[in-house]
Amino acid sequence: MTPRPRSVTPRERAGVATAVELYLTIALAFVLAVLIVLAPRRVEGQIAPDSPRLISPHGSGGLAFHWVRAETLPGDDGVLLATWAMPGLPKGMRLRGGLGKGVAEEEAFFAGFDYQAPVMRGTGSKPFDLDWHSGLGASSGEYVLVTLPVGITGSVSLTSESVWIAPYMTAGVAADLRMGVDAPEREFEVQPALDVGLDMSFDRSRKVVVRAAASLGDRQAVSVGLAFGLGKLAR
Repeated sequence: MTPRPRSVTPRERAGVATAVELYLTIALAFVLAVLIVLAPRRVEGQIAPDSPRLISPHGSGGLAFHWVRAETLPGDDGVLLATWAMPGLPKGMRLRGGLGKGVAEEEAFFAGFDYQAPVMRGTGSKPFDLDWHSGLGASSGEYVLVTLPVGITGSVSLTSESVWIAPYMTAGVAADLRMGVDAPEREFEVQPALDVGLDMSFDRSRKVVVRAAASLGDRQAVSVGLAFGLGKLAR
């Protein structure tokens, strides 16, 4: 005779929920520690319109505002960045734009778009999603910088009751074209790009999502922002 499966007691259920919450807290602390330890350093460049890329398989739709500390060049300073998955755009596309202080403390502005599409969808047993992404952006300050980013981005989605987090990593390259009389002698350059980030929300519908990210290497920048409105970006 087949034994009947034992039901889970409320105490065991509470223990599982507590363990998941502890895991989420540790994961959040780890990612935030990475963002702090890998703070920007200054190297040659301009306000890079793709740094940080803020692209994740679980990235937010709707409208988002980010404060970015961009230090690709000596003199770069704080930047205000907005992203918008505007209704009517193709699936996976999002606009970005912003302004701040760039190289030589010149006021700079930038604009562009991102595009991403699925490579691998996560399942219940393997909750890992992978997208490829690209886009096009330009910034104008002391000189003009046109950037074509290409790469892949992977993320896991974790939920405990009303708390949702999704740490992610993005890797790729950025092709930069610099133009203008004050542009560096190397007009065209391809650089590696690596981002780490974390999205977090306190409601399952993700009406408001806290987003933190850091670009590493020669394109260093850190950002913190809020995304409003439409849950996950359709892709």
